[in-house]
This record gives sequence, structure tokens and C-alpha cells, in this order.
Amino acid sequence: MSETCEISRRKTIGLLLVGGRHHILHLIPIAAELEKHEDFSVIIFVTSVAEHQACNAVLEALGAKQTQIQVLEPRLIGKRLSPKLSFLLRHMKLWKGLDALILAERTSTILRYFSRRLPPLIHIPHGAGDRAKSYDARIKHFDHVLVAGPKDKRRMMDLGLVSDNSCHVTGYIKPFAVRRMCNARPAIFETERPVALYNPHFSSSLSSWPHFGLELLEAFAKRTDMNFIFAPHVRLFSKGKASDIAQIMAFAKYDNIHIDLGSERSTDMTYTRAADIYIGDVSSQVYEFLLEPKPCIFITPADTQWKGNPDYAHWDYGPVCYTAEEVMSALSRAEDSLSDYAQSQSEGCLAAKGDPAWNPIERAAAAVRSILS
Repeated sequence: MSETCEISRRKTIGLLLVGGRHHILHLIPIAAELEKHEDFSVIIFVTSVAEHQACNAVLEALGAKQTQIQVLEPRLIGKRLSPKLSFLLRHMKLWKGLDALILAERTSTILRYFSRRLPPLIHIPHGAGDRAKSYDARIKHFDHVLVAGPKDKRRMMDLGLVSDNSCHVTGYIKPFAVRRMCNARPAIFETERPVALYNPHFSSSLSSWPHFGLELLEAFAKRTDMNFIFAPHVRLFSKGKASDIAQIMAFAKYDNIHIDLGSERSTDMTYTRAADIYIGDVSSQVYEFLLEPKPCIFITPADTQWKGNPDYAHWDYGPVCYTAEEVMSALSRAEDSLSDYAQSQSEGCLAAKGDPAWNPIERAAAAVRSILS
């Protein structure tokens, strides 16, 4: 068979990165596995040179050599269209030419309203968290969904978003990929002390930051027996006022406080791997922190109705506090109280992330191959 015929029979799989760099480690690692199969060509589509470089670094670290990365121009095509929708529609012909399109965000499902000739759309959710937004109605517009654990499949099926055949449990790709790329624990501080990470979410209605953030930073500054990392979700301060950011960065002068409001290290598990104790609210990063049972502390206003609510299932993994003072007390008891929560953590992580013995990259690639066969 000629080389031309050999190439022409290949199926082309596209991975579209259009939701932000914090999606990269959820999505891109499977390209390294898919490219091993000679019947597939794999192309990653990004919108900037910076994203190209970040994706290329992941591919190189995982030993990928054949996957292509293409930078697509995000130019607007209409004054009334958002930048993301303009981008999606501008490249519609390109999407139609693929045999499958894999995405970590959900805005792209709007393409369904503009064409019936799209390839299978395959969704990999960016995280394994519990909050309700993880199960929004747009998921039903994907042909297939690859979820980390059986918890997500069960909830999506109960909501009528997926069927048993369209939802595939693969394991949690990001933590597995990070360990494969670099298994050493990151060192953040010069002085060795227990390290606590405060990781508030960006959602204004769910985040602990507006209620307790500055008070917690002030308490951390006064406490010299521990090191503290303040690394919120990258979207929390992405559009923050310069004066507010300056107020926060002033706490970086303390040698036991490290602040990162949105660098690459906020998304590559540097801080969840460096920390001994997790302090947070609804971020799915708690599941990236819990590679094994470790102390967790959650903080929320006292009127939050969380008990018995599956959107807050991870709050069974540690004490729930209603003031910054309670958080400081819980920190002093964190190691001693871990035994009260270790079983809940293990059971919850198994449901959220799947069997820790799995290779999620291989399982996700196998699911894609099965879909295309």
C-alpha cells in the first residue's frame, strides 16, 4: 500500500483548548497515548503561542513525538458575538473535517445549533469536584463523556445528561500525568515547617475569599509555626483591581507566606503536592491534594446549607469552620483529627477519581479508540 493510501485512512482526532490554561493537564496528556496508534493522527488546537508552548512542554514530558499543535487565530467575526463563539464559528469547517473533537469545556456545545455535520464531540470534565456546575445541562449535547470516577457517571445519569453507553469512567487524568512528568515533591519555602494551602474558589456565591480571605492572611502572618501558601483558583483575581492585588501581595513579605494569584504553578499541582494541609471551600483541587489521606479544613459562612447536599460531599473529609478563628484552631488539631476523616476521604476519592491502580491516560485513550471504532 502506498504512503498516500496509508495516511488517507488515518482518523484525525482534534483536542481543542479554548477554556484556559488550567484545562491543559486535564486534556492534553491523552494525546501522548493516542499518537501511539498508527490509525490516528492527533492535532491540538490552541489560541496563543503561550498555550502552544505549555502544551508542547506536557507532550515532551510524556514522551510524545508525533502530535501536532496548531495555533488558530481568535479574531472576532461579529460585533455581537463573544470572542469564544467567534472563534468556534470561524473555524467550523476545520471541526467538520475531524473524526472526533475532544474538549474540556462546554461552551463549544453551542456548535450543535449551527451544524448537524459535526464529528463526535467528546468531553473530558476539568476536575472531579462535587459542585452542581459540574453537572450542567450542556453535557447532554456531547456524544460521549469521559469522567474520572463512578460518582460523576452516576450523577450525570441520574440527571439524564448521559447514558450508560455514552459515559466512560477512566480515572483522573491530571494527577496521574503530573506524577509521571515529575514525581518529586515541590519545595516552596526555605524553612521547613508544616505547609498549609489556602485554595479558595473563584465563584462569588461559593467562595470563602470575600468572607474570610484577608482575615485568614492576617492570621497566617501571625502564626510562625507553619508555612502558608495562598494559591486561589486562577480565575479569582484574573480581573482583579490593582489596589486589591497590591493589598494581598503585601503579605508576601512574611517568610512563612507564599502567594500566587495565577501563575502556571497554580494549575500544575505544584501547591497541592507541596502542602500537608488543605484549607478551602468548593474547589475540585481538594481531590488533587488527596493523593492519600491528609488533613483538610473547609470554611464557609454559617448559613451555608451543606449537610446532606451532594454538592458539598467533600466537606465530609475534614472539619467545616465558620470563622477564621475556628480555622486556626482546626490547624492545631489537624494531624490528630485526621483519623476521624481518613475513611471518608478514601471512599470519597475512590468514587470521585476511580481506582488508584488505574492508568487514566491509557483508559481515556482506549475509550476514544472504542468510540471511533
